[in-house]
Amino acid sequence: MWTWCLPLVLCLPVLAQQNTTTTYTTDLNGNMAPGASYSTVRSGNTTTTTETTQNVNGRQVPMQSVTERILKDDATGRVVERIIKRFDANGHPTETEKQQIDEKKNADGSVSSTATTYRSDINGNYQLAEKVITDASKSGNTTNSSITVERPTLNGSLDVVEKKVRVDDEEKNASKSDETVYRKDQSGRFVESFRVVKDTSGQNGQQVVNTAQYEPSDSGRMKIASQTVARIRKNPDGTESQEVDIYRNVPGRAEASATPALRERQIIEQRKVGDKVIETTSVQRPTISDPNRLGAARQISERVCVGDNCK
Repeated sequence: MWTWCLPLVLCLPVLAQQNTTTTYTTDLNGNMAPGASYSTVRSGNTTTTTETTQNVNGRQVPMQSVTERILKDDATGRVVERIIKRFDANGHPTETEKQQIDEKKNADGSVSSTATTYRSDINGNYQLAEKVITDASKSGNTTNSSITVERPTLNGSLDVVEKKVRVDDEEKNASKSDETVYRKDQSGRFVESFRVVKDTSGQNGQQVVNTAQYEPSDSGRMKIASQTVARIRKNPDGTESQEVDIYRNVPGRAEASATPALRERQIIEQRKVGDKVIETTSVQRPTISDPNRLGAARQISERVCVGDNCK
């Protein structure tokens, strides 16, 4: 517990909020075995999330910790500092990454930002690793964003390695985002290499999220490679339940004549038990004997969250 004091007036306790989430997965014998755990502590403007796992010796060791601190938040924008610490399989520190995200509120209601990332070397010194610049503008319900990703070259200067164009449309009960990624080809030209289109709408008391991913086909034209359709409904206790259909082509390919087929259905159910939120994930996949139909549902994981703000 932290204490916040007003000079010569009074001291008010500021309680830290904490929750811990543990994921259990099904092992080869069909038993639920503990996997990664995530502990999140929020205190004032600082949030720290630590991911731990069990190593080969059965000890819980850290894998990664992320500390995010809000340095500024006012009418002009926001500045966030994020420190990411990574660890090896034995829990020893390996690399630290520092990020600073500067967000600027534009007069039209959009938000432009610059995210700068520094990464530690083997001597613990920080080197500039990446800069992501987002220029945004808004007209009515539509926000247009131009995103450039810059990384250092061998001579130390920054070079644009990736460009993104994103369009977001917000309506009362629906929204749509369309993001296209451009990367350099062998001749150094930026060409379309990936596209994600996401439609969100409300239907029959549930939210439907349709996400389609496009990749270049052998002819160079963009063709749908995979698609997910998630149907999300609110439970009376405030939790959510989802049914997610996943359609895929052969991984990494998007042939001009190929149409993604239903490869998997995920059934995600949340429920509250006391101060816990328990989330179970079951899947249906085609069987070898009948590859065109989904088989029976089989539970593959369970996630248990204990503490404040579990969802």
